[in-house]
Amino acid sequence: MGSVITKETVLQENIYLKKLSGLEPVDDYDPFWNKLLSFSLKFDDDDEDTRIALESALDDHLQCLMYNTQTTGNFAAFIRLFLRRATELKTSEQCENKIYLWQTSNALLILRYIARFLTQRMTEKEFVRIFAKSHESTETESSSTSSSSDEEDDDEQKSENENNNGATKYIPIVFQNTAEEFTYELVSILINISVNETTLAIHVEAVRCLLTLLSSQLYNESIVNTSIVFRFFIDGSCAKHAASLTKTLLLNYLIHNSEYHMTVQKPQESIVFGLASSMWSMVQMATGIDSAEEEKKPPLTLGNLSILLLLNLSCHQPLNSSNPFKETLALFQNAQEVSTLPTQIVSFKIDYNGLYERLCATAGQEPPMLLLYMLLQANSGFRNYVLSRINLENLVVPVLRILHDGVATSNNSHHVYLALIVALILSEDDIFCKIIHETMIKDLGWLDSDFSVREISLGGLTTLVLVRAIQKNALKTRDRYLHTNCLAALANMSAFFKNLAPIVCQRLISLLDLLTKRHAKMVDHMRVSSQNDVADGQPINFHDDITALEEGIRTLLEIINSALCGGLRHNSHLIYNLLYHRALFDAYVQHPMFQDLLVNIAAVISHFSSKVIHVPAGDGSTMLQIIEKEANIWPTDRLAKFPELKFRYVEDEYTVDFFVPYVWRLSVQHSGIYFETSRIKIFNAQSIA
Repeated sequence: MGSVITKETVLQENIYLKKLSGLEPVDDYDPFWNKLLSFSLKFDDDDEDTRIALESALDDHLQCLMYNTQTTGNFAAFIRLFLRRATELKTSEQCENKIYLWQTSNALLILRYIARFLTQRMTEKEFVRIFAKSHESTETESSSTSSSSDEEDDDEQKSENENNNGATKYIPIVFQNTAEEFTYELVSILINISVNETTLAIHVEAVRCLLTLLSSQLYNESIVNTSIVFRFFIDGSCAKHAASLTKTLLLNYLIHNSEYHMTVQKPQESIVFGLASSMWSMVQMATGIDSAEEEKKPPLTLGNLSILLLLNLSCHQPLNSSNPFKETLALFQNAQEVSTLPTQIVSFKIDYNGLYERLCATAGQEPPMLLLYMLLQANSGFRNYVLSRINLENLVVPVLRILHDGVATSNNSHHVYLALIVALILSEDDIFCKIIHETMIKDLGWLDSDFSVREISLGGLTTLVLVRAIQKNALKTRDRYLHTNCLAALANMSAFFKNLAPIVCQRLISLLDLLTKRHAKMVDHMRVSSQNDVADGQPINFHDDITALEEGIRTLLEIINSALCGGLRHNSHLIYNLLYHRALFDAYVQHPMFQDLLVNIAAVISHFSSKVIHVPAGDGSTMLQIIEKEANIWPTDRLAKFPELKFRYVEDEYTVDFFVPYVWRLSVQHSGIYFETSRIKIFNAQSIA
C-alpha cells in the first residue's frame, strides 16, 4: 500500500478521464471513446482500502464532470454512445465478439460510477435532465425514439413488415426522455442477452446501474411516490416487460450463484492491451491487491444482485396506480404443472421446486427471507406448493434459527420480524400444523445449551422457539408486535399439538408462570403509584402493560384449552406439567377475564390428580404411565368447547413505510455499490457505515 499516493496521482492526471470531465465537448462518434473503454481493471469489491483509493482518485474527475457536462454534454454523449452500442450487443454476443462485450461492460461500470456520484448530489429531475444535455442541442428533452434491442425478433419483424409492402408498419418505442431510453436498454440487456462467461460482467453492471438509477430514494427522508425513474417501470416503457424481467431476475437467483469479482480484464486475443495500461490498469498497482486475497464478506453473485433489484421494484408503491412487478410476482405459476387458475394479467411460469430449494438454502440471508415472505403472502400457488412439501424442515428450521438467534441478542430486526411472519403464515394451514409433529429434527446444536435437546419434532421445535421468543421479549425488549404474533402462531398450532417433548411443555407452563408474576407485580406497582404522586404530579400509567399481559395470559390459557380439546390423548407431558403446576392456576379462578378458561383445565387437573394420588412423590415415570393410560380412556366430550383459535396475517396498508427503507438498507449492504452513508436519509445509515 506504500505506492498508493503515487499511483493515485497518476490516475488523477490520466488524459482520458481529464478529457471526459473537462471543458472540451466530445462527440459520441469520437475515437476517444474506444480508448476510454479499453481498460483492464482488477478490483476487489470487498476491499475497503481498494475502494477508498479508487474513489478518491476519481472524485475530482466526477466533480468536474458534474459541472462541465452541463455545457459540454459529455455525459449525454456517453449515453448516446452506449445506446448505439446496445443495439449491436445481441449480435456481438452471438458472434462471441469478446472485445466488444469487454468494452460494453467497461462502459456500464464507468456509467455506474458516474450515476452514483450524480444521484448523490443532484435532484432526480436534474439528474434525468443531463442525459439529454447536448453541446450541439441535437436532442430535445421532450421525447426520443429508439429501435431498441428490446425484443429478440425485432429485426425479423421489421423485415417481414417491409416484405408485406407496408401492410403492418413497425412502430418505434416512444420514450419520454433519454434517461428512460437508457433504463429500457438496461432492462433489454438483462432479458435478451444470455448469461455466460463473457457477458456475466455486463449483466452484473446492468443490474447495478438500474439500482443506481433508482437510488434517489436514498437521499430523501420520506418515501418518494413520484420518482421519475421508478415511473419508467410502473407505467413507462419498462412496465410492459414486468413479467419478463421478473422471470429473468428469479432465474438469475436460481442459476447464477457463482462468486463474482469486479475484474474487467482484456480478452486474451485483445489487440488494444496497450491502451489498457494507459488507463485503469494502474488501479491494480495503486491498491496492491492480490488475486489470491481471501474474501472478507459473503460472496457477491448475479443471483443475489438480481433479488435486490426485484425487491426494489416490487416493494415500492406508486401513487394512485398499481405496481406491475408486485402483481406479476404474485401471479407466476409452476412450470411443472398445468394450472387452471384464471388470470387477467400476463405472467410467466417457473420451476417451483428449484425456487423452493434455493429459498431453503438461502433463508438465513435477509434478501431471500424478504422474497420468501412476499411469495408466501401474495402468491397462493407457490404458498400451496411449499405447504405440500415433505421436506418442510429444510425451510422451517432456517426460519426458526433466525428467530431464535435474533431474540437471543435482543436484535428484533427486520429479519427477525420477517422470520416470525413467515412462521405465522405457515401456521395458518392445518395440514402444516399436523405434519410438523411427524418430522423429527436431530441437528440442534444451535439451540440454547440449557435446553439439552438431542431430538425433537419439528412441531415441538417450532413451539419451543416461539415460547422462548415470548419469554425473552417479556424480560428484555417488551416488543408488543413480536409478542402478539408469536402467540398467534402458537394459537394456530395448538389444536394440533401432538407428543410435545417434556422440555416444550415445561417452557410453555413456565411462560404462563412468568407472565402471571409480571402481571401481579405490575398491578402492585399501579396500586402503589396511584397512592403516591410522582415528581411531576402525574401517576405512572401501567394500564397498557397490564392489558398486554392479560391478553397474553388469556391467549396462553386458550392455547392450553385448545391443546387439551384437540389432542388430550397425545399430550401426556402437558397434563403432567399441569398437575405439577396446579397451584399456578389458582390465581386465575377469581379473575373475570380468565374464569371461563379455567373450566377445562380444572377438570383435567381434578380427574388426573385423583388417578395419581397414590403415586409416591418423585416417581415421575409411574405418574406419566398412569396419565398416558387415563388419557386414552377419559372421554374428551366432557370438556367444554371453545371457538377455534385461528389467526391470520393481514398485510398492513402502509407496509411501504416498512419495506422501502429496509430494501434500500439491504441494497446498500449487499450490492457492492458504495453509496456515501453520510448522504443517506431514508434510514439511519451510520450503523452500517
